[in-house]
Amino acid sequence: MDLAKYAALFQSESREQLSTMNEELLALERAPAAAEPVSAVFRAVHTMKGMSATMGYATVTALAHELESLLDRVRHSEITVDRSVTDTLFAAVDALERAVEIEVAGGSAEAASAPALARLQALAGARVGAGASAAVSVAVRAAVSAAADTLPMTTQEFAIAAGAANGAGRAQRTIRVELRRLDGLTNLSGELLVARGRLTDVAHEIAHPALDEALAQVSRLISDLHEEIMASRMVPVGQVFDRFPRLVRDAASSLGKEIELTLNGREIELDRSMLDEIGEPIVHLLRNAADHGIEKPDVRERAGKPRAGQLALTVTRERQMVTMRVEDDGRGIDRDQVLARARSQGLVDATVEALNDEELIRIIARPGFSTAEKITDISGRGVGIDVVLTRVRELGGAVEIRSVPGDGTTVTLRLPVTLAIVRALLLRVDGEMYAVPMTHVRETVELRQEARRRVQGREVMLLRDEVVPLMHFREVVGLPEARFVSADGTTQVIVIESEGRRTGLVVDEFAGQQDIVVKGFDGVRDGLALFSGATILADGVPALIVDVRSLH
Repeated sequence: MDLAKYAALFQSESREQLSTMNEELLALERAPAAAEPVSAVFRAVHTMKGMSATMGYATVTALAHELESLLDRVRHSEITVDRSVTDTLFAAVDALERAVEIEVAGGSAEAASAPALARLQALAGARVGAGASAAVSVAVRAAVSAAADTLPMTTQEFAIAAGAANGAGRAQRTIRVELRRLDGLTNLSGELLVARGRLTDVAHEIAHPALDEALAQVSRLISDLHEEIMASRMVPVGQVFDRFPRLVRDAASSLGKEIELTLNGREIELDRSMLDEIGEPIVHLLRNAADHGIEKPDVRERAGKPRAGQLALTVTRERQMVTMRVEDDGRGIDRDQVLARARSQGLVDATVEALNDEELIRIIARPGFSTAEKITDISGRGVGIDVVLTRVRELGGAVEIRSVPGDGTTVTLRLPVTLAIVRALLLRVDGEMYAVPMTHVRETVELRQEARRRVQGREVMLLRDEVVPLMHFREVVGLPEARFVSADGTTQVIVIESEGRRTGLVVDEFAGQQDIVVKGFDGVRDGLALFSGATILADGVPALIVDVRSLH
C-alpha cells in the first residue's frame, strides 16, 4: 500500500506524542514513585510503535519497542526510577525524535539511534552485542516483528490512529489544515471586508431600503465569516510552550542548577504564525535566565533563598495585544558589570556612572555583547537579547526589562495577537494614504510653534519634560516641503517608538484608525526601504504600511 501521503500526518502526530512523553517524564522525575506518568509515556510510545511499523520506519519502531520494554519493567516495579533511568528515558525520546525526522525524510536513522538503543538495552538488562549497529539491526527485526504481530493496521486504520491517537480522551474531531490555506482564506476575507466598505458607501449614495436591508444581512455574514476564519488560525500557546519545561530541565542539569519552571496562561490563543515566530525568542530568554540569572543551589542558600530557582513564563491577553513575561528570582542584572563591559568596548562614555532601564536594554541587546566570562552550550556568545529584540520588533512588538539586584529579572514582550490583521493609524500626506501600525504609536500631538526648538542643528519638540526629535514624513518619502498648519497654528505629529527611541513624525493630517489586512510585496528596485507591506482600505483606497524601524 502507498503510505507516502501519510508521512506528514505521521510526523505531525509523532510530535504530539513526543511532547506528551517529555511532559510526563518531567512529572515522573518530580515524583519517581508515581504510576500515571509511566503509564502515559507507555501509551504514547505504544501508539508511535504501531504507526511507525505500519509506515515501515524500522529504526523508529525499534527504538519505540526497546523504550516500551524498559517502561514495562518500570511499570511492574522491576526497575526503580532514579536519575540514571530518567536520563536514559529522556535520551531515548530525543533519539526517537531525531529518528522520526530522518526516516520521514527518506534517510536511515540506524547510526544516529545506536547509542540510545544500546543504552536502553543495557538499562533494561538486555545483552548488548559487540557492535551497537548489530544491536540495532537485531532490535529492528524484533521490534518490527512484534509490531506486526500485535498491531496490524490497514491504511484506513493508520489514518484513524494518526488522526485520533490522543493516549482515547479526545472529545472533538479535528482536521489538520496547512497554514498557507488559512493564509489564503484570511486574504479573501480581508478582500470581502474591503468590498463591503465600498458597497456600504455606494448603498448610502443610492439610499434604497431594499438595498440597505440586503447589505445589512451580507455585512453580518461577512463579519461572521471573517471572525470564524481568524478563530481557525488561533491555537493555545501550550502547543508550542509545552516543550519548554524539558528545555529548562536540560539546561539546569547542564549547569548544575535546580530550576522549577511554571507555565501560566497555556490556554491563551495566538495566531499560529505568530506563535511559531515567537518560540525562538522565548527559548533565548529561558536559557539566559537559567545561565545568567538563577544562581547555583549553594549560592542561593547562602543568600537565604530556596535551593531551586523559580522561573515563570506567563502569557496574558488584552484585546488585540498579548503579553509574554519571563520572570526569575535570581541574582538580577549586574548593572555595574554591564557598565564596566560597555565602557571597555567603547559603547558608553567614560563619564557615565549609571544605566537606566532603556540604556540597559540598548547595551545588552547589541550583537555580540555578553557579560559571561566563558562561552557555554547555553549562552555567552552575546546573541540572546539581541535575537529577542530584533525578532519581537520585526513582529511589531516591544520589549521591556526590569531587574533588581538580588531579586531577579523580568522581561516582558508585548505583541499583536495576529500578523494577518493589525490596527493602524491612517495618515494622509500630499493626498496619499499611509498606515502606521498602532503597536509603534505612543500618542498623537497637535504641536504648537512655541514647542519647537533646534538642538545641534536638528529640529526637536518639547513634549512635557522630554525632548523628542522631529522628522517630516514629506522629506522621508521625497515629497516637496510644505507646511500644513491648522487654523489655531498647530501641526499634526505622531509620536512613534522603535528600538527604545521616540520620534515625532510630522504629517499633513490624520485620517482615523482602522483594522487593516497586511499584504507583503517585493520592494521596487532602488526604491525606499520604508514600507513593510500594503493594504486596501475600507473605501477601496490603497495605502502603504510604514516600517517604523526604518525611520531611525
